[in-house]
Amino acid sequence: MRFNVELILSNENIPKDKNRMILSLLKHVYESYDEDYYKSLYEDEENKKKSYTFSLYMPNCKFTREEIIIPDKKIVWNFSTDDMNDGIFFYNAVLANRGKAYKIKNNSITINRVNMNKEELITTDYAIYSTMSPIVVREHRGDNKKTWYYSLNEERGKEIFKENLKYQLLDNFGEKRMLDIEEVDFKVLNNKEVKVKHYGIEVLSNICRIKVQAKPYILDYLYKSGAGSRKNAGFGMLDLV
Repeated sequence: MRFNVELILSNENIPKDKNRMILSLLKHVYESYDEDYYKSLYEDEENKKKSYTFSLYMPNCKFTREEIIIPDKKIVWNFSTDDMNDGIFFYNAVLANRGKAYKIKNNSITINRVNMNKEELITTDYAIYSTMSPIVVREHRGDNKKTWYYSLNEERGKEIFKENLKYQLLDNFGEKRMLDIEEVDFKVLNNKEVKVKHYGIEVLSNICRIKVQAKPYILDYLYKSGAGSRKNAGFGMLDLV
């Protein structure tokens, strides 16, 4: 399920660490609507797998050293999940918080409206995606001191992305789909490296267009759930070309 939510700001300046701000809003929306659901996602189980990804559209924005200036004081928050129950909960929680100002970092965010987007049907054995939020290729070996970020312009980056993609699919579909998952392949059609501020650090990421070869149900899952690392933090949201 895919949605877009119009957010209204009280002033035009937001921090460059924008995804952190939206995650704070999301947690507030969930907790205020259903505390038990919020705890099931963020407290009851450490590092629990979540089904969603998101991206932000900020019209006419300007980037400064530490801030983003949005003259229109509007942000379009795109949200997508492959889980229908999670999608319905998101929609209801956002509707319940519509019109309520959420104060954060010398600013406030008000949900103005929410729309459900029509989804495309995938019936072929390949899909071309463009990124709505940058893809992160991360190699993580146990702790933060052994974490590396790669570009999809690098061969090592492509290798790690493919490994992570297959791990993501295996985690979601299980061993019974192993043969289909092993057949998954991809090609980078174009790529631009960007650095995104995330929780105080600059993360190397990729604004790109990729072609993925896989069974239609896998392609549909990636379309709805996103790809790459840190999907739940506002990276890796995809749209069909």
